[in-house]
Amino acid sequence: MAREKNKYSIYPYREKDNKPIHPPYLELEKDISVEDLVSIYYYLLYPDLDYAGEKHNYYEMFFCLNGKAKVNIDKEEFRLGEKKFIITKPNSFHTHLPDKTLLSSVSISFSAKGIDDELICGKVGTMNESMMNLLNLMLNEYINNFEMQSKYPAPYVKNIDLKNEYGYKQLLKDGLEMMLVLITRAFKNDKTEQKVDISKEEKEDQNEIIQYIKAHYKEKLPLKEICEKFNYSEGHLCRKFKAETGDTVVGFITKLRISAAMHLLFEKRSSNIEAIAFEVGFNDIQYFNKLFKKYVGMTPGKYRAEIRENKALHAQDVNFDVVKNV
Repeated sequence: MAREKNKYSIYPYREKDNKPIHPPYLELEKDISVEDLVSIYYYLLYPDLDYAGEKHNYYEMFFCLNGKAKVNIDKEEFRLGEKKFIITKPNSFHTHLPDKTLLSSVSISFSAKGIDDELICGKVGTMNESMMNLLNLMLNEYINNFEMQSKYPAPYVKNIDLKNEYGYKQLLKDGLEMMLVLITRAFKNDKTEQKVDISKEEKEDQNEIIQYIKAHYKEKLPLKEICEKFNYSEGHLCRKFKAETGDTVVGFITKLRISAAMHLLFEKRSSNIEAIAFEVGFNDIQYFNKLFKKYVGMTPGKYRAEIRENKALHAQDVNFDVVKNV
């Protein structure tokens, strides 16, 4: 009798007790398959922004990174706080607006098969650390591989020039599919409104050094002072801080200051830029201008002009941590 061939010949054929031994294999099937990415909107939205809303024949995921949002879907209203999300199913009329606060948000529009509309659409969920990591990955791939052609609103993906870094489309597709699987699993397990895991932001809330920096970042805050406050050597504190936040102490303080400046440039429209720089902890206006352009992608003056005109800023060139801190 002819031997039945293994589906995959990973190792040479062997026999034991006249029975074939071969490695097991798992046929991988997709429960959810993303077909097209329509757009990624990465926005800072200001409190007095308003727009009529829209309706389209594809899904849209809306993530509230920081601030508060008011979402309407087919006349039903939802309030979203930080790290909340909601998915709109195709052909639903909807609006995403700031709820009296500066709002840092991401919207991803796409078409897909296998989504359980009744389970995950039109419900508020909570992002966990895995979801935040996937969102960060997708934003980085989007930012690194697409060129902007218009200011506001953000153009559709198919209408922008590509840098074509190897595998970026696959990472966007895989990241989006993984996000939808995690969201579906969370709703199935009824854990979306519970603490699935401890997020980076929750860890920061439990870190007394970070809380001290957040309370005093507008002041002169030399590293030596922080070390003396918590009885650490500079080397030990820097290693500990980097391990827990992924950032340096100086970098963390700088991002807090730039984020505060972004807010004040909108909120205090009659204040001059130099006064705002001093208010958030910079004592050198030229150094402030240099860092602001580095993290925000434009000068403070241009940034103020953009938000006055549009009440929103597409944040493609803005440091992700800065946007989250605004």
